[in-house]
Amino acid sequence: MEHINNALRFLAVLILTAVISLTAFAQENIVSEDTLKALYSYKFTLFTDWPEEKLTESNDTLEFCIIGKNPFGQPALDTIQGQPAKDKSIHVEVYHSGVLSEESLNHCHVAFISASETHRMTTLLNSLQQFPILTISDIPGFSSRGGMITLIKSGDHIKFEINLGAIKQAKLTMSSKIIELATMVKTSNEERN
Repeated sequence: MEHINNALRFLAVLILTAVISLTAFAQENIVSEDTLKALYSYKFTLFTDWPEEKLTESNDTLEFCIIGKNPFGQPALDTIQGQPAKDKSIHVEVYHSGVLSEESLNHCHVAFISASETHRMTTLLNSLQQFPILTISDIPGFSSRGGMITLIKSGDHIKFEINLGAIKQAKLTMSSKIIELATMVKTSNEERN
């Protein structure tokens, strides 16, 4: 029991540190909106668990795949490239065409869906749902349409919505500490069909 309490305290400290760090950067206007979104996306990898076979089948990188036109500037990508996550390091790959082969999908751990793919989001989400891939976007309504995490700019802050049903369907789990900070949404059947 004490081991669990220690783990929860450690997790709470990590989240608090991440939130304080992101807030401090934002208040100093050092970090742009795209860098904040990249940092949030990276932090989600720290609090997400993939099936063991998904983590062991890949090499020493955790693949952060951007699908569509890259919404991040180079400084934003530099903040996450090579960062540690799940005993691996983040590797960013951009699929400008928005098209990924099944082999490419098998390698992705995170898929950030760019706003350039709004017109084909339902098709993308339908193809991604069969893989244990954390899906993130800043497209309005992304989570209610079957995506997992939607990043939302609110004033000087970034808020996020989480679709727990989509996360469970992909056989992923997310820390309850992150879930507590999010607005929860469900997939709207009308928009998915």
